[in-house]
Amino acid sequence: MKNNQLTGPIPSTLSQIPNLKILDLAQNQLTGDIPRLIYWNEVLQYLGLRGNSLTGTLSPDMCQLTGLWYFDVRGNNLTGTIPQSIGNCTSFEILDISYNKISGEIPYNIGFLQVATLSLQGNRLTGKIPEVIGLMQALAVLDLSENELVGPIPPILGNLSYTGKLYLHGNKLTGEVPPELGNMTKLSYLQLNDNELVGTIPAELGKLEELFELNLANNNLEGPIPTNISSCTALNKFNVYGNRLNGSIPAGFQNLESLTNLNLSSNNFKGHIPSELGHIINLDTLDLSYNELSGPVPATIGDLEHLLQLNLSKNHLSGSVPAEFGNLRSIQVIDLSNNAMSGYLPEELGQLQNLDSLILNNNILVGEIPAQLANCFSLNILNLSYNNFSGHVPFAKNFSKFPVERASWVIRC
Repeated sequence: MKNNQLTGPIPSTLSQIPNLKILDLAQNQLTGDIPRLIYWNEVLQYLGLRGNSLTGTLSPDMCQLTGLWYFDVRGNNLTGTIPQSIGNCTSFEILDISYNKISGEIPYNIGFLQVATLSLQGNRLTGKIPEVIGLMQALAVLDLSENELVGPIPPILGNLSYTGKLYLHGNKLTGEVPPELGNMTKLSYLQLNDNELVGTIPAELGKLEELFELNLANNNLEGPIPTNISSCTALNKFNVYGNRLNGSIPAGFQNLESLTNLNLSSNNFKGHIPSELGHIINLDTLDLSYNELSGPVPATIGDLEHLLQLNLSKNHLSGSVPAEFGNLRSIQVIDLSNNAMSGYLPEELGQLQNLDSLILNNNILVGEIPAQLANCFSLNILNLSYNNFSGHVPFAKNFSKFPVERASWVIRC
């Protein structure tokens, strides 16, 4: 009965259906409490109630379902706390109570569960992460994100050798990233972003050969990026936006051939942009903005044929805009604003048919605006202000999007 438009409360008489093993009422418009009689059905194995508007609390009776392996109430309006008896739900394999309004601390005896998936995401849980969770050896997915959890990440979580996904983002966690997390050899997703973590990125994370996504954004991390992160050859997304990281960008990133998204913005990285970044052949997003980078923009960036977004703004980059950018046939956004770029704007930019935004304001570019830019038929945002351009704005239909009365925004001669 899932994915319908059923309304009203769940009839308690459903619990009287003989041999009822699967009850799936997900994605309806059901309201009211979960009937307590359902929890006394001895043969029920699957209870799917996600995506309704159910209210009330989680009953301690939920653990009376001795044959139940799937319990999913995600996306309702349940309140109250997690029952202290939760550790008695020993038959559960999937426990998903995410996106409700459940508060209080995570009970210590939750560590007695043998679930493969424990998802408590998007509630109002407080307190510390119980260390006993590190003993839940069956865990494949642990999601405690988007709560109000405090304190350090327990190093004992590194014992979860079968866990593939660890989501702790969007809390108020403090302390350092435990190097023990490098022992989670099956880990593919590690999201610790949007916390209050300090210290450095542990080099031990470089041992995670199956790591697909590493998100450490919006913390207070310092120090350099460990060079052995380039050993995580399965890495697809690497995001450290909004920290205090420093040092240079590792040239070893070129070994990450699966990487599609690299975000190092809003840190304190210095030095030149490594030309080796142009060897990350599958990169579609490169954001190095708001750092202290200097020197020229490597021409090899033009080899990134799948690149969609390039943001190098708010640095100290100098030299000319590489003519090789004309090879970025998929590019949609180029932002080199607020640097010290000089020289002429290359006419090769006119080859970029998919370019939506070209943002080059606050540099020291000179010469005329290339007439070839009129060939960028997808161009919607063109900001060349606060440069030293001269001559006329090219006459073409797509440049009529930038009227004369707004010319001071588009170009400053």
